[in-house]
Amino acid sequence: MIDLHTHHERCGHAAGSMAMYADAALRRGLRTLAVTDHAPLLLASGVDDPAPGMHMPKSAWSGYLDEAVALRDRLAGRLELLVGVEADYIPGREAAYRALLDDQRLDVVLGSVHYVDGFHVYDRTRWSSNADVDGVYARYLELVRAAAASGLFDVMAHIDAMKARAPRPPSAPEREWDATVAALRAADVAVEINTSGYRKVDEPFPAWGLIERLHAAGVPLTFGSDAHRPDEVHHAWATVHAGLTQRGIDALAVVRGRRREMVPLEAFAPAV
Repeated sequence: MIDLHTHHERCGHAAGSMAMYADAALRRGLRTLAVTDHAPLLLASGVDDPAPGMHMPKSAWSGYLDEAVALRDRLAGRLELLVGVEADYIPGREAAYRALLDDQRLDVVLGSVHYVDGFHVYDRTRWSSNADVDGVYARYLELVRAAAASGLFDVMAHIDAMKARAPRPPSAPEREWDATVAALRAADVAVEINTSGYRKVDEPFPAWGLIERLHAAGVPLTFGSDAHRPDEVHHAWATVHAGLTQRGIDALAVVRGRRREMVPLEAFAPAV
């Protein structure tokens, strides 16, 4: 059993230490857990912590990796701990992120879009009542495609999650989804099935219909709980396992040392 997306207290909006998430994984019988807290937000201003409570400061980056490596070594033989990070895609800052993420200690890098032209789309307080939700969503998907094409990321995270925070459910024409699926396939990145959606909108990110389209296009899939508390580790795995089995999806991606391997679904127990 795997979980390739977890956070901890360093980012400022998750609870518990890195070790607490590892303990939760052990209790649930996981074989592999990735620690993937939010990378520093690298804006052109160079400010150490431009979004307090959303990302770790840049000054915390080296200590984060050191702690993760030390925990990985302590757990060897009990739990495979992958050293990872979730990094934002910020247009124009690709070189800065490439330098940050070029670190031999990293196993897996998740890419995500939280900011649309400087606007944090997951912050409900930032939305106006008359916002052009569909227009923002179109731009959001454009950034998902650009993130995939950037080559910075191994896995794209919660690719339709803006729907959980917008003032109303956004919609996009089929051509947007066609372009997005094609871009993900062309970039050869994996896409996670993120079960934080079950805690917000009663379906995963992305929705099952999009998961089916991704699979049909040959886009590799993986699993992440996006846990922000230790008790959320491996959340809703049994539901996802059943959904994958029902749809004939028989393998998931695991990324180690920035290299992807497809593992048969039968290797993962269905319950917990």
